[in-house]
Amino acid sequence: MRTCSLLMERLMANVLTTRNCTADQCDLSDGIGTDLGTQQLTLLSALLDPTTRTVLRSLQPKENARYLEVGAGNGSIAEMMAAGFGGSVLAVDKDVTNLVASPGVDVVHHDVLNGVPIGPFDLIHARLVLAHLPARRRVFAQLVEQLAPGGWLVIADVGVAAELLVAPEESDRAIWRRYTHAAYQRFRPEVDCDYGWADRAEVEMFGAGLADVAAQHLVPLARGGGPWTSYHLNLSLQNEDGLLATGLRREDLDRYRTMLTDPEFRARFFSLTYTTGRKPTA
Repeated sequence: MRTCSLLMERLMANVLTTRNCTADQCDLSDGIGTDLGTQQLTLLSALLDPTTRTVLRSLQPKENARYLEVGAGNGSIAEMMAAGFGGSVLAVDKDVTNLVASPGVDVVHHDVLNGVPIGPFDLIHARLVLAHLPARRRVFAQLVEQLAPGGWLVIADVGVAAELLVAPEESDRAIWRRYTHAAYQRFRPEVDCDYGWADRAEVEMFGAGLADVAAQHLVPLARGGGPWTSYHLNLSLQNEDGLLATGLRREDLDRYRTMLTDPEFRARFFSLTYTTGRKPTA
């Protein structure tokens, strides 16, 4: 955990020195990555991997199992499964720029909208994937189909919280509302997000006949200058042109970024739900 903290400190230090630049001008890497997209994956791994590891380990995967990691990102969870559980991991993503094959991990360039890899798999994990797919229910059904009897399906997806708890200045509340509105316009139409999917995943698993279905609902608290605000600052840099194209004013975007670095700032950006279910053996 201390490694994650040091990583966040380095990332946030770099963000603080470049918070008023455009995405094309900023370099937040400091040897951790080469662009903002890589930075995003690095941040997500540091923020989410500890909880993901806990969830996966609680399922007590069997030895020499077959695993499927959907939307593998930078491969951190695929590597963890291979090293910690043994067996073999098939890591798939439509962008494998940040994926490297390692012992026990095979990397495949693949978009699951074109079909889920053939199993059977003893555990399938998909984090921050299905809510962003237009054909999420079809892909979900295929994931269930490719489970081995007794195999586990683990889905983690986000919902929207968008709650400003403490504003450094009272006028920042209006800026928060304008930025949130712009971000919603920017992201949802383009990627066909369904931010209600995470709350429905449990019902979908029961409907698919899975057993031992359970869900954990988390709402992370973001503080100014902390790891979650570093992540959202990264998103604002990656999507600057699109945000401004919605009508968001440059001065509002600059103030929003400054707000994220203020130690008094507190907010909840989104919720995260982990849902697990097991395919019956008979």
